[in-house]
Amino acid sequence: MHNEASSVNDREWAMETTRAARRFGWRGAGEAAAVFAGLGMCVVLLTHFLWRHDTPDGLGLGVRFLSGVMGTLLGLRRVAALEAGAGTLAFLPGAWLAVVTLQALLGDAAPFTPIIGVADADGAVLAVIAACAAGTTQRVVTRRALLTA
Repeated sequence: MHNEASSVNDREWAMETTRAARRFGWRGAGEAAAVFAGLGMCVVLLTHFLWRHDTPDGLGLGVRFLSGVMGTLLGLRRVAALEAGAGTLAFLPGAWLAVVTLQALLGDAAPFTPIIGVADADGAVLAVIAACAAGTTQRVVTRRALLTA
């Protein structure tokens, strides 16, 4: 993008292109982090209050599915794949935040681990799923726009 901006005579377009090339997309990564931290908190809270002591067997699979859905929705909001994947890493800290909050409020009745069936190492799996979903969604949207134009 830098080479393209330097070879064009339009200064305004060249400045905008140079600015866009420098940007990682911290807004998108922050948006994805907020979404996935909230998802982690919601999963822990719903699991604790709906199923009390019997965690559903398919909860880990459901979390992976929700990661793909959230990645797709982030892709529709023009969040890049790398940003969605980076933001997904906030899922487990959000889940742990919900556990610590429940322990502070409920004492011994609170859970001691965030999500049974989802290990800490699964954060990388969730990141890959969300990044793939966001990237695929963006490619589909871009190709669809090119076909209709």
